Amino acid sequence: MATPTTAQVARLSAEEAGYLTAGPGRAAETVLARLIDVGAVRVSRDGHVTAVLQHDYQATTSVEARILSYARTPVQFDTIVRSTANCTEMAALHQYLRDRGLVQRPRRGNPVWGLYLAVAFLLVLLSFSAPVVLLGVPVAVAIALWQRGRKAVTAAGKEALRQVTATDRVHAVALHGFCGKINGRPVGELFDLSQSIVRMLPLKQSRKRRSSSDSAGGCGSSCSSCGSGCGSSSCASSSSCSSSGSSCSSGSSCGSGCGGGGGGD
Repeated sequence: MATPTTAQVARLSAEEAGYLTAGPGRAAETVLARLIDVGAVRVSRDGHVTAVLQHDYQATTSVEARILSYARTPVQFDTIVRSTANCTEMAALHQYLRDRGLVQRPRRGNPVWGLYLAVAFLLVLLSFSAPVVLLGVPVAVAIALWQRGRKAVTAAGKEALRQVTATDRVHAVALHGFCGKINGRPVGELFDLSQSIVRMLPLKQSRKRRSSSDSAGGCGSSCSSCGSGCGSSSCASSSSCSSSGSSCSSGSSCGSGCGGGGGGD
């Protein structure tokens, strides 16, 4: 029987889980994986993605529709992931996650935040002789919390992500990426994709997942920060888009070039 706490945990689709794990690049990989899974697109040996025109498949999400439109003509594997990560439909997914309270605008931390906590502690000690200084404690604590910064994924987002497991190959991509491994097996092999194809995607580090013994490595597009909807100039990313090797653990603005990991602890 579900407790009141577990009943309130948000349920995630595969691409939402991918977004929270490593940003829009991972979400794009996940949607592409689902289209491969249902046979709506195919990947050639040279790494080109093409829609299977005779396949009577109706897109179930706007991001799926976008990928199918890109794949009307052959497009390189990494290009379609990168383009989808930057599309307006992905920005809409980001906004949807924000509206549900699963992601937020990240804020870069300042290493000196601990000093303000020390000041707060010192004020508490001084208050024994001068109680008036207690008035400065909440101010010092508030400054410390602000200076500490915050990650792109909220506590609710992290809790929802903890409920997701790689029960199928699409969710395996969401959590580990095409370049990742699950139970020691490359995820790309689940889709009969060669390593030469999946390595077209830049290698990046996903957020560490609790109670997981699988590889945390994954790959994603060059614009893959979970705090961003990279199609939007106002999105907030978790790290720099030019650096695809970090996870969602620092904050910068997407307008200056977004990308990095999406989950972040």
